[in-house]
Amino acid sequence: MQYLAISKEVGNRAGEGGAYGNLGCAYKSQGDFAKAIEYHTKHLAIAKEVGDRAGEGNAYGNLGSAYQNLGSFSKALEHHKEHLTIAKEVGNRAGEGKAYGNLGTCHMHLNEYVKAVAYFEAQHDMETSLKLAKVQSYAALNMGVALTLRVRAARQGPVAGADQAPGPHSHSSASACLDDRVREAAKWLQFAFDGGRPFAKLHLAHLTFYAGQEDAALAHLKEHLSWSEQRGCDTCAGCGQTRGEDTPILTCSGCRVARFCSADPQRMASKKAALGGSLTMGRHKDICGVLRKWREAVKDGVAPDSCTVELVVFLQRENARCPKDAEGAPEAVL
Repeated sequence: MQYLAISKEVGNRAGEGGAYGNLGCAYKSQGDFAKAIEYHTKHLAIAKEVGDRAGEGNAYGNLGSAYQNLGSFSKALEHHKEHLTIAKEVGNRAGEGKAYGNLGTCHMHLNEYVKAVAYFEAQHDMETSLKLAKVQSYAALNMGVALTLRVRAARQGPVAGADQAPGPHSHSSASACLDDRVREAAKWLQFAFDGGRPFAKLHLAHLTFYAGQEDAALAHLKEHLSWSEQRGCDTCAGCGQTRGEDTPILTCSGCRVARFCSADPQRMASKKAALGGSLTMGRHKDICGVLRKWREAVKDGVAPDSCTVELVVFLQRENARCPKDAEGAPEAVL
């Protein structure tokens, strides 16, 4: 606020715009997306006024992300497209890669999986060329999730948004095509897991279950639950960031397993996908009960196989769930 006040006082319009942008990012991190939009809109107006194309592009990207967090995906797409155009114009390749990822995410939320996959592939190619391994693995996770949702849509039929192939196709060729998609999704999810994205195992569980491979699905799900119980204690289940041992972290009061670095990521992890919740991180509410059962079995020294029935029910429920369905999660406590 002080920088904003001083910039106004000395007539530094570019500095004023940058201050609005920083304030918008701060409000976004606190979950106040309406306020974030207000400040990013002011940043955008000033960037246009002073001819700051790079700042204009960043403002469009930030506005798109804020609308995305509110679940306004069509509105977000408009801003991310503007960001992509300007990033290409000014040679901001990192911004270009970020725009590709955001566009892919919006299309994924809108069940437009073919478009989503194309943007995620472009994002992955860009991050690979820039040698940004961390973002590259996230792009791979996004790709795997989009392909997994596409497999589920194909399994559930045209009403669920499956791809419509023109012309007559035999059952065998359609099945082979679906098998290819399953293998492709599994390849990207495994790449993401190897790159340090543990939630990829949860999506592998969903993918293999959609493909009718129940034993493989259970193996992936058990691996994810084991990681959550043993090594997820310092990883936020909301934002995915790892925290140090001396950092205060919240524990979900429902499962007593999932951790959150603050109440804001915990609230984000509770949001419905239709309202901006993450399809890559998933909604904690969906798995909270299974995590609790798993923790109780481990605590009591019971063989994890005792949870098999609950795990199958969880996979069946997720298989039937619409991508935009979800409810709130239990509160987190210190």
